[in-house]
This record gives sequence, structure tokens and C-alpha cells, in this order.
Amino acid sequence: MFVGNRSQFLPGSPLTPPAARIERDPAAPVLDSWELSHRTPPSSMRSGHEVRGFRCQPTSLRPVQQAAQNEHLEKKVGGYPLAFRSKKQFASLRKSLGCIRGHLASPNCTSNEPRRRRPPVTNSRPVKIGAAAIVGTALLLAIGGRFLPGEHGSALAAEKSAAGSVKIGVSAPAVMPLGLPSEDAAKEVLSAALPRHHPQWLEVPIGATKIRAFVIYPDLAGTVPVAVVTARNQGMSDWVRAVGTEVVNEGYITVVPDLLSGLGPNGGGTDSFASREAIATAFGRLGSAEVERRTQAVRDYFARQPGSNGKSAVLDFNWSESRLDAAISSPTEQRVVKFDLTEHAWHNTLALLANLAESPATPQGNSAAPQPKDDAASAASAVRQRDAAQEIAKRPDMVPGHFGGPMKAVDESPRHGEWVDIPANTAKGALKLHSWLVQPLGNEKAAVVVLIHPGPGMDIGEAPHKGEGADWMRAVADRLALQGFIVIMPDLSSGLGPNGGNFDSFKYADDVAKALGTRPVPEKIELLKAARDYALKLPRANGKSGITGFCNGGGFAWESAAEIPGINAAVSFYGAPPDLATMAKIQAPVLAFAGDDDPGLAPKVAAAAPDMQRLGKTFEVKIYPNVTHAFLEHQTLGENAVAALDSWTRAIAFFKRYLNAQTSTRTN
Repeated sequence: MFVGNRSQFLPGSPLTPPAARIERDPAAPVLDSWELSHRTPPSSMRSGHEVRGFRCQPTSLRPVQQAAQNEHLEKKVGGYPLAFRSKKQFASLRKSLGCIRGHLASPNCTSNEPRRRRPPVTNSRPVKIGAAAIVGTALLLAIGGRFLPGEHGSALAAEKSAAGSVKIGVSAPAVMPLGLPSEDAAKEVLSAALPRHHPQWLEVPIGATKIRAFVIYPDLAGTVPVAVVTARNQGMSDWVRAVGTEVVNEGYITVVPDLLSGLGPNGGGTDSFASREAIATAFGRLGSAEVERRTQAVRDYFARQPGSNGKSAVLDFNWSESRLDAAISSPTEQRVVKFDLTEHAWHNTLALLANLAESPATPQGNSAAPQPKDDAASAASAVRQRDAAQEIAKRPDMVPGHFGGPMKAVDESPRHGEWVDIPANTAKGALKLHSWLVQPLGNEKAAVVVLIHPGPGMDIGEAPHKGEGADWMRAVADRLALQGFIVIMPDLSSGLGPNGGNFDSFKYADDVAKALGTRPVPEKIELLKAARDYALKLPRANGKSGITGFCNGGGFAWESAAEIPGINAAVSFYGAPPDLATMAKIQAPVLAFAGDDDPGLAPKVAAAAPDMQRLGKTFEVKIYPNVTHAFLEHQTLGENAVAALDSWTRAIAFFKRYLNAQTSTRTN
């Protein structure tokens, strides 16, 4: 562990070794506001954070979160921080700093030496100064002369002046504070985050107004704080949503509201305006007081939700004044921290957020949330996960995970599905509902199961490819057909793509998810009903029908049990229950699953049990400890394989019980 003089090292600065842990100084004052230049952040914002690759990360961040984040960023965005101009530049800097780190601990450093945590060093002052000079020189070489020796302060001042000259309606600067994506990379960042965090598009009621919001939940047990992210005069842009994918990794329910909801052409929001200047003009008409009222109302709405611990932060980027304002709210404090948007503003903002979120989470009500594990409990958890993963790998009737070869499972299956286009009608007119149909082997009668994809769409965040894709969802359909069901899987983005295309016609995975968020719930219910009715008319259909789905699709499984007549059974995988009025209309038995490391969902599913019982509904629920959202797909995290093995077995038995299909479980 490297401990430096606290006036010398700033998280992410050129003088901070990459592996340094900034220790809390009990005597350091806690400031309400501080400049981002050469000053050290207050101790409350430095405690418990490591500097990794020039980004402050909370040391309490769950390994599954960090592994998944790294995995998708490396896969989708090129494997280096977006603030660097090129992968080569980042590699050069990393190599230089790796050698410097080794030099601090040993004079015999080679660039190929494994990177590991070094013991504390007790170098003399001249050696420290020399090491600092080496680090500074490496940064100058890697960044390409962006800062010149002796001109660091003037460069920062110039950047501040340039950012401060941004006018209303003008986009954010091309050179972002380190750690923030560029506007050009926003779509890639959003698409890379989709497989890990399934976003929700929600409407927040504020009196007679409904504010559309982009919401992402962290994979953490218990209750967590809320962060609302906005950019003044920018609205809900792709860039602001991309920033939200960073904030959620700090353990926050992250909300990006469209503060212009209902104010655009034809009652639209930010996307309905023709230009940035038109967006800025609309904000001017709205007025700062109304912007503030809407922002606070969105914050308060989510802070009252079951998964929230009552703490919140509102992050507002103000490019015209080159400032980021962080309004912190908790039961014990209300304060605003103002950051100048210089090089390390975002790093220190994340440190502030991590400090606010560092208190231990509260277990979900009515759930089996695990207490902090000792070594023996952790080892037992790992054994359960390993055993379940091995069992899944041996069983051809199990749904493979995202990395378990879903494409191979479909290609090698003796059941050959096909794409069909089903005539359907919506409020906007007729369309062809693009759907995947797969039937069981043999000629006997079979029940129908409607399979609903998650909120990110059929490809669940994978890059769309014309005429291909939906591999994991098609693998799920195949495993249902293996058990004797006729499976119909509609693409709820049908007709929303370019030139009226389907899920495979979009350029980015985020575009699919965003388009799905614009289709009204009643319209989606009508499309699901059209798919079910089509399948019931097939010669082999026995007249019974069930419905199941994941994430947003799991929520529609609940809704369909209430809104589609004749549904005989519904299974919801990590989907939100409906309101009480809709729940009262449910006529079919419902089975629901959730992971406890899903603060936006687990408490809602747990709370549905007494409501369903009071309404006299047939309901079964299972909430798994140490299990995240999307556990059936992401089987390598936590104890997700344990939940996948158990939940799929329960789901098949549930459908067979209520759909009168063959009662024995098939394995090939």
C-alpha cells in the first residue's frame, strides 16, 4: 500500500501512483465546497478509495460488478478509457506507469513484471520527488504534450475558460474531463452497458404531467441511494444517459429524466426537437424554477421507492459555466458541492458519490438477504455456485448462460424454429409482428407459451445484425419446446426500426431499447395477444396458453395475466408486479422469481405476495440470496447459477401443472 503526503497526491492526478490508496486523515477538515485544481479533496471524500487507472473506485464495489463492467467495456469500446485518444496512447501510459510503480518498490523493474500491490515504501524525500518527476514525464509523453512543464495551471485555466464560453444550445466540449465519455462514444457506451444493466423507461407522475425517465439499477442487496443526472439545456441526450451507466456502478439507482417531457412537438420530449438550439429555447421557456421543481420531484419519487435508502444526489452538468453541481441530500445533511469541470472533476465526483453510498445496505424486507459473509460462508457460496454451474453444463434441458454457447444450442437442436410475420393492428395502424416460432418434436397436441424478451430487446444488448441474432432468446425458446410446448416469441420492436424494420434493422443495441421504450404498454399487450392468438390457431395447439418473460418482459407476463383473456399460467423472471388495480384483474396462477441483489425489483416482488394473497390469487414467489438481476442469462455472477438451475426447474413444472402438457421432464 502506498501512502503519500496528503497535500501532494490527488486521486487521479499525475502525482498519484496507480496503486495508491489514499488514507483518511482524521484531522482533515470536511469542506462543503472545494476547487479542483491542486487541492486535496476533503478526507470524507478520500476514505476507502483506490486509484485504478486514474479513476477513483470504491473498494467496496462488488467484484461481480467490476468484472462485468470491465468485460463489456473491453469488448464493446476497445478496452481502454474513453478519455484517451487511442488504445496505443493508453497502452503507452500504462506501460510507463507499470515500470514506475515497480521502480518505487524495486530498482530492478521490467515492463513485463506482473502488476501486484506493493508493500508500503519509505523512500526519502529526494526519491519521492524523483519518482514524482518520472510519473509527470510519463504522462507528458503519453498525453502528447497536452500539458507543458510549468504551464499546468495556465492549461487548466484555459480549459476552464473554453468550457465557460459554451453557449446555450452548444454541445459539451470535445475534450471531456477524464473518465467521461465523448459525445461520439455515447451510443457505444450505452450499448456496452445493456447486457449488464437492463434499463427501464418509466413515466414519473408529477401532478398532471408525466416525466419520462431512463432508470438503471445496481446489482446490490438491500437499499441504496438515488442519483439523478441532468445536463443544463441539453435534456435527455444519449451522452447524459451514457454518464448514467457510470454512476450506477457506484451503487446508485440512477435516473436520467427527460425534463422536456410533453413540451416538444406533438407532445414529445427531447428527441422531438429539431436541434440543440430548439432544446435550449424550450428550457428557456420552461424556466429555471420549473426545471428545478421537475428535477426535485423526480428525485423525491425514486427516493421513496422500496429499494431506496432515502439518500440522493442530483448531478447537473452546466457546460456554459464549466461547472458540475452535486446536490447531496440525506436525513442528516443537505449540501451542494460545486466542481469546476477540469481534468479530474469526474473522478472526484465519483469519490463523493461513493462516500455517500458507503454505509452498509439494509436487507430487503421479506427476503432472504445474506448477512456479510465470513470466509467459510464465502467458500460455501462458491461451492454452491460451482456445483450448480457444473450441473447446468451437463443438462441439455437447461437454458445456457450468455457465455454458455446459446448459438450452438440452437444450431445443434433437432427442433428447427422459423421466423414468421404475424398480421397485427395497433393504434398507429397495421404491422407485421416479426416472431420466432418453434414447435416440439412429434405430432401430439401441445400448449402454447408466449416468450417475451427483456427491455433491451431480442438481442439483449448485442449488436444487431440483419437477418440474425436473438441467440440467447432463441435458446430459451428451444428449451421450452423441448419440454413439449409450442413457443411463439414476438419482437415487440417490430415496425419501429429504420424504414419500418425490426430489431435487426437498428444500428446500435441502445437504439432498440430506446425504441421499445416509446411503444405504449397497451400496444405491447395487443401485440402479445396477437402472437398468442396466432399460435393457438396452429393445428397442434391444445387450446391452453401460458406466458413468460424476463426483466421488462417479466413485467409484461404479470400484465398479460390480467389483460389477455384465456392466459392459463404466467411465469415472471425478475419482472415488476403491476399496480393493485391491474393485479386485481389477474385470472391465472403466477410464479415470480427475483434475485436479492436487485434493489429496484426484489422489494416489489416480495411485497406482491401479501397483495396477491389478499386478492385471493394463486401466487408463488422465490427470491434468491446473492443473486443479481438477469440471473438466468448471466449465470457466472454471485450465486446466479444456483438460481438459474432452481428457477428453470420450477418454471417448467409450473407450466406443466397448469397447461396440461406432458408431466414428465424431458432431457433431450
